[in-house]
Amino acid sequence: MNTNERLIAEVNGSMAIEGMALTKADRERMMRYLHKPEDFGRIIKEIKLKYQSADKNNA
Repeated sequence: MNTNERLIAEVNGSMAIEGMALTKADRERMMRYLHKPEDFGRIIKEIKLKYQSADKNNA
């Protein structure tokens, strides 16, 4: 397990303790950011869109 994988596993463990384990998409997003931090703005937009869509579906 490389450093980035270990970091994501640690975050996942912390989130799981709170009942919010990372999804596969979350882990992929984190890995993408760790490899290419300049994509941060695009990644944030993806996350916002995901939760805005969820809000609309629950309304």
